[in-house]
This record gives sequence, structure tokens and C-alpha cells, in this order.
Amino acid sequence: MRLRFTFDGGAMKRRERLFGKAQTYIDSECIRLMTPYVPVGKPYFHHSGRLRDSVANPEGGVIVYTAPFARHDYYAAVDHTHGGNPDAQRMWFEVVKRKHAAELLNGIRSITGGG
Repeated sequence: MRLRFTFDGGAMKRRERLFGKAQTYIDSECIRLMTPYVPVGKPYFHHSGRLRDSVANPEGGVIVYTAPFARHDYYAAVDHTHGGNPDAQRMWFEVVKRKHAAELLNGIRSITGGG
């Protein structure tokens, strides 16, 4: 018995397209879901929303807050709720992963057709 394997050249392109859609979904949903947890100064401060508005997605899988103090606010073990956002927390991406993992995975499954 002789077996013959053939390679479907379009399979990789279809897979890359699906993975690209899934990555775009993850990036946009993470940015949307992180917004409520990002610290914001009181409205009367000059740069009150600058950290929240500084989010950038330069490439798939990379989310960057470009405000100069973003890294400090992300890792700082301080009470972020004193500002203009009562839901603010440190390490807001970790909060999103913890609270919204099932929602994100379901979205990826619906895009990729996974089970």
C-alpha cells in the first residue's frame, strides 16, 4: 500500500488570515476591556486622561501605553482609586486576563471555528 501526501498551498494563507483576525480581535478587546481599569487623574489635573488616551497598538500582539509615567502607574503598588477613575487598578492587563479570560477565549473560538 502506497500513501501519497499532498500539500494544500492555500491552507497556510487561510490559517494566517484566521490568526490575523483573532489577533486583531484580542488586541482591540484587550484595549477596550483595560480602559475601565487604567488610572486617570482628577479632571482638573492638566493631563488627567493622558495615560488612558496614550494606548497604541503598533503591531499585532503588542499594546503600549506611551505616556511617560505609564510604566510607573502600571507597576506602582499605590491606591489608584484616588484619581478620576474609581475602578482603577495597578497591572490592569492582568486584571483583564483574570476577569475576562472566558469572554476572550469564546471570541477567539467564534473567529477561528475552534471547539
